[in-house]
Amino acid sequence: MKPEIKDAKVISNKVLCSAWKKVSDKPLPEIYAYSLTDKAFISTVKLLQKNKAVTDTRVQEYGVDFDNKLIEACTFEFEGHMIILIKDSVPLADALEHELEHVAEWKHEDIHT
Repeated sequence: MKPEIKDAKVISNKVLCSAWKKVSDKPLPEIYAYSLTDKAFISTVKLLQKNKAVTDTRVQEYGVDFDNKLIEACTFEFEGHMIILIKDSVPLADALEHELEHVAEWKHEDIHT
């Protein structure tokens, strides 16, 4: 069962699989992906940043901290599932592939590939 998120559209498994094939030859792990309105995305990012269990990797990835409004997508783990959130105002394919590259590099014990 896919978790429901208000103001979000589910990104289909077909789209996920297509993007995954561009970044990895491994089987697609269990991932839920959503496109959110900009307002809902920013609100969600703020909530995630308040959660001490979530690691914000902006500085690690880009070398600087920057305003949340500049974030186009994010990926996090929740109860053993990878969740990708993408602003609906950015090119979906580019943002999705970028986030999936992170997933392909990460080594999570609870992700079975």
